[in-house]
Amino acid sequence: MSRAFVSEGNSAPQVFASAESAESAAALQRAMDGKDFDYEVRPRGRGGYMVARLKKDGEFDSWVEE
Repeated sequence: MSRAFVSEGNSAPQVFASAESAESAAALQRAMDGKDFDYEVRPRGRGGYMVARLKKDGEFDSWVEE
């Protein structure tokens, strides 16, 4: 199983209905985390959008969770 789809803890990745709402959530996460991570909106295969938390080198870290 790809690390990108493994959730740590009891939370599930948050799925947003629109790209705009996902972008808003990504902006909020950027403001809260400062310069430690970057965030990218990615389309979900079955509809909706998810926000990926990326390390500064661009490597996937985790999904923004509910």
